[in-house]
Amino acid sequence: MGANSSELTTPQVLRLVGAGAGGAILMALGEGPLRTKELTEQVRGYTPRTIYRYSSKLVAAGILERHEEPGVPSKVTHSLSEPRGRELYELVVAYAEASFTRLPDGRIDAHAWGSLAMLADLWESGLVEVLNLGPKSPTELAQLEHGLSYHQVNRRAGLFTIGGFLREGLGHGNRRVYTLTERARRGMALIAGIGRWRRRHVVGEGRSGLTAREAGGLLRTALPLVALPEHAGKSLGMAIAASGGKEEGEAVWVRVEPEGSVLSYEGPLPDVDAAAHGEVADFIDTILDGPGNGLRVDGDERLLRACFGRLHSVLWKSWPDGSATPAEGMTGGDDSPELSYS
Repeated sequence: MGANSSELTTPQVLRLVGAGAGGAILMALGEGPLRTKELTEQVRGYTPRTIYRYSSKLVAAGILERHEEPGVPSKVTHSLSEPRGRELYELVVAYAEASFTRLPDGRIDAHAWGSLAMLADLWESGLVEVLNLGPKSPTELAQLEHGLSYHQVNRRAGLFTIGGFLREGLGHGNRRVYTLTERARRGMALIAGIGRWRRRHVVGEGRSGLTAREAGGLLRTALPLVALPEHAGKSLGMAIAASGGKEEGEAVWVRVEPEGSVLSYEGPLPDVDAAAHGEVADFIDTILDGPGNGLRVDGDERLLRACFGRLHSVLWKSWPDGSATPAEGMTGGDDSPELSYS
């Protein structure tokens, strides 16, 4: 990949962890430093050469540290960098616990790691943003400003469908259309976590790890996972201010439908019942840690607290193996969730 520690974008971080042996190496070093031979024994399913190659990429990104002791032969030890590598490891572990299934021996399946590279492609393509407002046909997706032809878009949409990030269906006139799946929406938890990680360790002081537009797209993607039946008919507005004032802010408008589902609207919506104001970092911290993280609220504070509390819960509670279902996460109480990544 070739990215060094000073230019890591969100998709690049996802590909570092999701491609090849990257994620497995990160997990193996979570318990402490390992010599090269020990690392190759811990990371099964990959050749030593592959492990050397991906560990070098993680070192170049500042996520791992490589220590070489002189001698014949020399002794090489790899470890997580502190706090940069350690924090990324803890984020990936929290996301894996919520959204990955594991093999019988406790390891994470290689296909699960590969899904992170596909999530990077989905986020980078811009398809997430346009699909937030409803199903779209391949022709409509091809009209995005991404420089891809209809056939390239069609092929990517097919790959995202195979990967479980898009769902294919029939729209008006029996047109083929695509919608985002719960897997794609839950992936926003990791996008948010990487945004904060980049804010702390990659981008310059005073900058956020995501733009206001990206934070808005993230919220519009994740919020349909939430149900607020006791607030049916109400609406919310969220004003995301860009950090440092170097870019335009972003507005997110959502309405609670009669059955309690939360849907995004292009807006602006008149006379919202609650409005939240804050910078990108405030909204990202609220997604990661739950309500009470610096947002200013006008109007119905209980509505905002329920919305963000349940969003945090559904993103970070485990459910693919049946231990907690999406419905359980969506209909919990207004209190702060039990699990918090910080």
